[in-house]
Amino acid sequence: MSAPTIAAPPRVPTPLDVGDGGTADITRVLQSTWQGYKADYIQGDGRVIDHQRAAVSTSEGQSYALLRAVWSDDRPTFTTVWTWTHHNLQVRSDQLFGYLWGRRGNGYWSILDQSSATDADEDIALALVFAARRWDDNAYLQAARAIVRDIWRDEVAYVRGTPYLTAGSWAPSYSTPGPVLNPSYLAPYAYRIFAQIDPAHPWTLVVDSSYSILAACSAAPLGDRKSVGLPPNWCALRRATGRVAAIPTITRADDYGYDAFRAPWRVALDYLWNGDPRARAYLAGIDFLRQQWRRVGMLGAYSHAGAPSGLLNDPVFYAGALGDFVVTDPTAARAIVARKLLPLVRQQAGVAYWDQRYSYYEQNWLWFGLALAANKLPNLAASSPSSAPSPAPLPAGSATSTP
Repeated sequence: MSAPTIAAPPRVPTPLDVGDGGTADITRVLQSTWQGYKADYIQGDGRVIDHQRAAVSTSEGQSYALLRAVWSDDRPTFTTVWTWTHHNLQVRSDQLFGYLWGRRGNGYWSILDQSSATDADEDIALALVFAARRWDDNAYLQAARAIVRDIWRDEVAYVRGTPYLTAGSWAPSYSTPGPVLNPSYLAPYAYRIFAQIDPAHPWTLVVDSSYSILAACSAAPLGDRKSVGLPPNWCALRRATGRVAAIPTITRADDYGYDAFRAPWRVALDYLWNGDPRARAYLAGIDFLRQQWRRVGMLGAYSHAGAPSGLLNDPVFYAGALGDFVVTDPTAARAIVARKLLPLVRQQAGVAYWDQRYSYYEQNWLWFGLALAANKLPNLAASSPSSAPSPAPLPAGSATSTP
């Protein structure tokens, strides 16, 4: 297999007309940018391509496409993406997924690293549960059950009697300082659903430990002089004490960076679906982001102590932070959507996309952020309408909001 070629786009992109930023217009943006993403990133066989990394594919990229497809009620795309993922990444001795696929030095395209990444494994499993319910296909549910069982077996570590979901199959046995966690992988809303399809394992305990470890890793100074309450990219648990620790072997592990920005989004989804007061309390504790928005009208990456770390005004940080703002400050959430997300929608030759056309992270996370803010991410596994809170609506005229 050879790497895909990308047709040269027209020289001048044009803004996509998003109307007044009301609900109907935002729905159209989500639909058009999903169609654009399929055109630019998803091959006909279902492989999702990261154009900025030598055309590799990752389990994360496949998982994002599966979630977006099922939320968009796009069964044909879901089917092709799942088929490719199953045949090319689900090649370990268990039911988890190798995280990296691409071109080897000899020119052959295949799996490059069979280590699993927990966020992709859980997102794929959740997407399969959703697909089973949305399209009444029990085969998807059976596939999800097998994945969930192996997530517990291979990615959960017990520390002082408590189960914690670690960062991947490699992470539970990490010796110094201890099992490795990525706070942005923690998805309590998914574990509640896993508890329903895998009653043999105590997934509700992982809901509890996820909130405790989020709070602990965010509050601890780790390797910095202090903490401003932001989640770090990575942290660890000391086996002997159960206390959180920094991971000096991972570059910028303590930062609120390109991993950590996803944590508020995941926590907010649990609040919006399930109304867990711990979710709201955690988001309320990330006051640093709201202070930065009020003070300078911009957000970005920060050290654990709150110093800007070079990515100020990067749009993915607004998408992640919307999880915080949608729950704690809906007025500011509407302003972020109007000023920082919607103006970034572009189109070239009829293909809609966000800002940097071939930035894989932007194309996914600006979609996820806007969809969360617009209440377009339903819990498709719910048997009845949720009584949990919903985001405040994005009214017509929101494009004129200010911080």
